[in-house]
Amino acid sequence: MSDIVCAECGEPAELKCSACKLVAYCGKEHQKKHWKTHKILCRPFEIAEDPEIGKCLVATRDLKPGDTILAELPVVYGPRPHMVEEGPVPCPGCCRLIIGESSARCEGCDFPICNPDCKGLKDMDKHGHECMILGLRDIRAINGLHEFYRQDVLLALRCLLLQNRQPKKFAQLMEMESHMERRGENTEVYKDIESRVVSYLLDNFFAPLRILEGRSGKQVLQDVSRETIHKICGIIDVNALEINQDAEVSALYPTAYLMEHSCVPNTTHLFENEPNGYKITIKAALHIQSGEHITTMYTHCLWGTQARREHLRETKYFSCKCKRCCDPTELGSYLSALRCIGTDGEPCGGTQLPIDPIDDDTEWACDKCNVKLTNAEVCFLVNGIGEEVDNVQLSNPTVRELDALLNKMLTFLHQNHYHVYAVKHSLIQLYGYQQGYTPSQITDDCLIKKATMCRELLDITRKVDPGNARLPLYLGVILHELYLANWIMIKRKWDRGIKTKVKSVVLMLQESQHCLEQVREVLKNEINTPAGEKLISLIETSTKEFNKFIERNKIDLSAPIKEKAKEDETENEETKENGT
Repeated sequence: MSDIVCAECGEPAELKCSACKLVAYCGKEHQKKHWKTHKILCRPFEIAEDPEIGKCLVATRDLKPGDTILAELPVVYGPRPHMVEEGPVPCPGCCRLIIGESSARCEGCDFPICNPDCKGLKDMDKHGHECMILGLRDIRAINGLHEFYRQDVLLALRCLLLQNRQPKKFAQLMEMESHMERRGENTEVYKDIESRVVSYLLDNFFAPLRILEGRSGKQVLQDVSRETIHKICGIIDVNALEINQDAEVSALYPTAYLMEHSCVPNTTHLFENEPNGYKITIKAALHIQSGEHITTMYTHCLWGTQARREHLRETKYFSCKCKRCCDPTELGSYLSALRCIGTDGEPCGGTQLPIDPIDDDTEWACDKCNVKLTNAEVCFLVNGIGEEVDNVQLSNPTVRELDALLNKMLTFLHQNHYHVYAVKHSLIQLYGYQQGYTPSQITDDCLIKKATMCRELLDITRKVDPGNARLPLYLGVILHELYLANWIMIKRKWDRGIKTKVKSVVLMLQESQHCLEQVREVLKNEINTPAGEKLISLIETSTKEFNKFIERNKIDLSAPIKEKAKEDETENEETKENGT
């Protein structure tokens, strides 16, 4: 008989709570019945009040990587705002981008839609309720321009509609941080929101709505004041999460928004697709001890400290002081480091690092000589290089163009700098693919260079994202490209008769196998993303090819590599014989 018993009736049970795994039930009926009691203990965290950051989530028990911390549906979600000038706009019914020459319009409000049969258009929890208000707009008054998608209007309107439809959700929403004290009337963000969202809603929709409400005696929206709309826009800016999977969505979650920021987050999160309501599941990415704060990341993991902190100040209104930001080397990654240019044009070979990285006016000092730079000088240099990198990357560059840019950058930037990382990440994806560098054309030297870059990028990525919380796609690409670099070289050596008796071939085979094993684990949460699906498909093809090769040649990769000088001699002799 099983020692595990139902928490409700005491009978033997096998159905464990999927969230905490701490209790079991004999069936779903008793699990549902016991939920009122268990939900207090189920979540492995509590909401605490921190004097510096306000409300936050704190672990109430030790958590290991992979443990589920929280799973919840959004309070509200809607299409992620798009500027009309930037291309396709999202459909208000399904949030998918309208691609191509579609001229379909919603019959109720005349807004662009993906097609007239879109189910979301008639769903009252999606477009249904808002459609009536949007249909009040006088198209003639604004020259027929569908400028709706130039602002966060749709999501803001959906938030306002919660007032009467779901008042409890509206109350949850209004408790979220808006930072209105930083978005006052004299700020640029206030003026922008006032003209693009608040006045637009009030003049085109709410003014005619009030006339209708007066005639019918029924109030559709209780509060459409400027103050409330501004606050909702602040809440969206500060707390909304972006989902780019089957559609482009912004969503507000009732508990997840309380996670504080860290540039080394200890959680990862994944979203389910639209049929499951964009449910978010948050899991531990690193070991989290009881009493430790549960964190996420609100900026780009592959930006340097200055860029990350500036972005956080502008969008989230705080200055980060996490362990990565406080470390001049960024956890040994040197992602912001410069090469010292020395004096009189003679480089000393040293590395320039900020003396105090969380001081915006810090000096940068060389670790080998006395040369120092001001923060303003560093910003000017890095921003200039960043603009050049962006321009080259957007021009569909060749391998030679990226190689030339990389060599130029390395005069001023550390080999691990985030601008260098970006160019190397692009290069490893061109080696082996672009004309002149296809598998049959690429030289051995280029393959060795590609593999070396991959290993360098792997080291940096693991240092800045040790829990694989933010960079699974970057890491997945690097691992697969390292496999491909090895694979082309292995097949060449095999064709030349240099086989597993040579140490280098065995090492490449083992590294290739390790890459394929790792990449599947790295991408396990990316199955709902278009990029993830594509990469996983490529990896499955590579894995089949690799396994067939191992089986056909009866190679045992579990055997240890013998460290014998004569093997190296054999390799050298066979290399000479084959002209390699």
